[in-house]
Amino acid sequence: MKLKTINVSGANQITKEEILAAGNINSNLKTWTIKDDEVKNNIKNKYNIFKDVSVKSTFPSKIEIKVEEYRLIAKNKKADGQLDIIMENGKIYNGDVRNNYNLPILENFKEDENKLKEVYKNLLELKQEILIQISEIINEDDGNLTIYMNDGQKIKVLRANFSNKLNYYDEISKYIEDKKNTTLNLINGAYLETAKSEKQRSQNIKNILARNGSDINNGDKEKSQNKEGNSSNDKNVTQNRSISPQNNNGLTNQTNKRRNT
Repeated sequence: MKLKTINVSGANQITKEEILAAGNINSNLKTWTIKDDEVKNNIKNKYNIFKDVSVKSTFPSKIEIKVEEYRLIAKNKKADGQLDIIMENGKIYNGDVRNNYNLPILENFKEDENKLKEVYKNLLELKQEILIQISEIINEDDGNLTIYMNDGQKIKVLRANFSNKLNYYDEISKYIEDKKNTTLNLINGAYLETAKSEKQRSQNIKNILARNGSDINNGDKEKSQNKEGNSSNDKNVTQNRSISPQNNNGLTNQTNKRRNT
């Protein structure tokens, strides 16, 4: 008997028609001619997005195909501007994207696999509701990341473990009123940076440097004054020493005069 019932489940990015075509399955096949393992391998070899594929044909006229796809986690922007779709296993997806769930775009990683692996690991540890809120992730020269959220919030994070803090973004964002004009710094603790606070911080640094510079100058001035004082004292000592022999000669002459008398 020919196939009458063909069931396909679990697919998201790949359509039922594409899966059946990859497995050479159609309604003209007779059940007894179908080799389940061969169908399974054909499907997996055609699309690398499938984590698992199971095929079960049963008499008299039924076949059931179940697939499990790898999650798509990001789009990596290459130097030429092309976007590679990254799966949860860190590999590039080779099929069409029908549901991208607002995947974050990774920029400025310069094909550095070690840095990308760190980011992939953290993306997998993010809650799905947080992941889909991320617009861009930019690799900075200082080794940290700048993340832009879809609500306009800019966030600074460590590349190695940013998922630990970013998973609480929904709770933190409730207390941020002006998301477009603030930066949420999650590198050391959690605090907001604004244009005003950055200006004040720069001024504080200038004040500290200016104060230290003033103290140094005062110290140098005091040292100079001490040197002058010491030089004056040395001069007085020298003068006293030069006077002493004269005084001694005067005393000697007076003594001799008395003796002669």
